[in-house]
Amino acid sequence: MSKNIGIISSIIIGAFAYIINNELIDYEIRIGASTLALIFGALFAILTTNVEEGGKWMIKFIMPIAIILLGFGLNLTSFFETEIGSIGLFVVLITAVTSFTTCYFIGKYMKLDLETSLALGTGGAICGNSAVMAVSPGLKLKEEKVGVILAIINLLGLVTFFTIPVLSKILNLTEEQGGIWAGSVIHAVPQAIAAGETIGPEAMVIATTIKLSRVSLLVIIVPLCAIIANNKIKTEGQKFEIGTIPYFVPGFVLTAILATWLIPVELADNLASLGKLLLLPLLASVGFFINKESMRNAGGPILLVGILATICMLISSYLTIMIFS
Repeated sequence: MSKNIGIISSIIIGAFAYIINNELIDYEIRIGASTLALIFGALFAILTTNVEEGGKWMIKFIMPIAIILLGFGLNLTSFFETEIGSIGLFVVLITAVTSFTTCYFIGKYMKLDLETSLALGTGGAICGNSAVMAVSPGLKLKEEKVGVILAIINLLGLVTFFTIPVLSKILNLTEEQGGIWAGSVIHAVPQAIAAGETIGPEAMVIATTIKLSRVSLLVIIVPLCAIIANNKIKTEGQKFEIGTIPYFVPGFVLTAILATWLIPVELADNLASLGKLLLLPLLASVGFFINKESMRNAGGPILLVGILATICMLISSYLTIMIFS
């Protein structure tokens, strides 16, 4: 009975987050349905009990399907779009490397486990919620840890969303430079687009393309994280077996390849949209596991690493833009 309550609650919360987000967009407020679903799920768990079992069921059985469907949203040719250019591509790679290396080294100093550092780095380097959700099963992260990481990634994503347009004007960046900066640092796709729009029409196009090229990096990061996690748990002398990688990892790569070269764009977009809709009850389910204890035990170190990584991303991408543009 408690499992059914959790499942039904996550679906209702996901639908509610979708409706509220659409209402907020009409008022030019762009928080994101996935962020709202996570927040509403956490608030709901405070007010009620017996939802965790249903949340675990959703995460175990629905998440792999959602991850595979999200692969249809990747266009692997986005790196070669004319709007990006060599400078934009270079900034994307520098920013991604900065996110991972900062999270790894500072996380190691703060005594975070490797899996947490990788998930945090992925959220910052790629695309926030979707990226964390895509790599967390392969990294075998517990629901409570995923909830903390998502909460922090969303907070930092909102900070960059508000600050980059302001800093772009203060630093007198051109629309092209501001668009590259927004697309290479801001976590969520809608927020990157909105920030680019605030800077200017040209910046919006560039920010959108840059951001989507970052998302395409998932096709490399998802299997890489799964391989790292599986290699880590192997006992000494035992060979790595490809069969230990979760089935949704090659499924995710396959759907990205299908979407890029083999199936109609409209079909790929519809399947990717279905995956994004499935993310909403999933994020609500993850929200069920965000509590005072999990935030107190892990939130402080993860938050500090996330803040430092975000600052480093802002600085490295800005310097790269100024030096090479």
